[in-house]
Amino acid sequence: MTDSSDPDDDYLTEIVRKSSVGIAAFTAERIILAGVAYVITATLGAASYGFFAVFTRGEVISRNLVAGIGDGYTRTIPQVSTSARRTILSVGTIGFVIVWVVVATVVVISRGTLVDATLLQPRHESVVVLFAVGLLPFVLLRNLRDMFRALRRIKIAMLVSRISVPLALLAGAVFVVLAGGQSLFVVWAGVVVVVISLLTAGVLMLKRYTEMGFGSVRSHRPVVRRFLRYSADTTGVAVLELIQRRAVFAVMALYLSPIAAGAFSLSIVIGLVVRWPLSGVNSILPPIAAALYEDDQTRTLQRLYQQTSRIATVATTPVFVLGYAYAPDLLAVFNQAYAQQATVLRLVLTAQYGATIFGSVGLLLLMTDNERVSLRVQIINAVIALPLLVGLTVRFGPLGLGAAYLLSLLVNNTTELFLLYACDGFMPFSREQAAAVGLGVLLVSGIIFSRSTTGVVVSGIVAALGVGSYTLIGWQALFRPPDRAAIKALLP
Repeated sequence: MTDSSDPDDDYLTEIVRKSSVGIAAFTAERIILAGVAYVITATLGAASYGFFAVFTRGEVISRNLVAGIGDGYTRTIPQVSTSARRTILSVGTIGFVIVWVVVATVVVISRGTLVDATLLQPRHESVVVLFAVGLLPFVLLRNLRDMFRALRRIKIAMLVSRISVPLALLAGAVFVVLAGGQSLFVVWAGVVVVVISLLTAGVLMLKRYTEMGFGSVRSHRPVVRRFLRYSADTTGVAVLELIQRRAVFAVMALYLSPIAAGAFSLSIVIGLVVRWPLSGVNSILPPIAAALYEDDQTRTLQRLYQQTSRIATVATTPVFVLGYAYAPDLLAVFNQAYAQQATVLRLVLTAQYGATIFGSVGLLLLMTDNERVSLRVQIINAVIALPLLVGLTVRFGPLGLGAAYLLSLLVNNTTELFLLYACDGFMPFSREQAAAVGLGVLLVSGIIFSRSTTGVVVSGIVAALGVGSYTLIGWQALFRPPDRAAIKALLP
């Protein structure tokens, strides 16, 4: 299947080939979300996108609360019969609904307090209620996505997870423009209606393309108990990871102005582009990693970890370089008021670039039965992250929040890697990664220097020549033969 004589490289080829679906979906997601930001800022203003971001980020946080159940699907589904899979789907769906009931109840009851404490205004209280009630279809879409991923139906999983919600957000934004309104309530109502339609389509796809359906929750009790134990541990990990990776948005809503919040949220939308290769890997790696670990093929899994981390780092370095060098220009496309937050975007880009270098460390921890010890480490990380987020934001504003975001991701990835190395001996780093980072720093410095001394046109020429040279060097010297063979498998 590959040019390499090592049969283990067949797994790399499978991951690269199937990750192309995830990469395409991720790219489409970023484009759509950027379109949403542009429509909102162009029609309703820079501050309105800040208000809108509170709800979009709140929805992401709510969906991530159930991530542990999805990890339970991935770890359990490949090992059981079709009948047991149906039972697990029923039990998992009940768990998703319970989480929604709890979150929606808390939000509705405390809506006045939420409005008073955050950057929202009294006129947004009705939107808060609509947001809480309308979370259910968002949560159930996550349920569908996780089941499709566990079944290794990657194309459908990516369609559900990466495209559905951004399309709904874009539809809501466009709807309010066409209606000539200025109401955030109308925007979010349109979003919820579209999500319900997409959820219905997702359920129909599950029935049509798989053998899945709902089964009796009273059958297959040993399997259900194993699923619940695993999901409970991974839910704890997911909640604690939320504190580190998503609490930044709660701090954003509490301490930033609407315009600063809009700029920060947009920086996240743009900054995550750096993760494009890793997002594709993460879309297919979990079930493969779980199966390899179950078969005691840890050497193959370690090899895959290093290969995917190397490919992701080498491939995304040019994206990081261009985003970092032209950060002010990127933000100004959406609104000139955002351009002054370019340093925040650069911090976010650096954070995501660093996370890409570490590779799929968090997923591998969960797929190698280290979820309980990971939970303990995440408690420590959360204790570190919260004071950083609040303290630096209060002291330095948006710049402090960006710095805290970078530091919290670095701490999280470092501790997770230390744990993975201690438990299984896995390590992602290679000399090719170090070379890619070094070349990236040189490129960024050269482009920024040329832009400041000779202008945009000359810096554009420098950027094109630099990225072109890097691409040639990367293909010949930074990708190893198995890497090139796997990538060539994508070509016709």
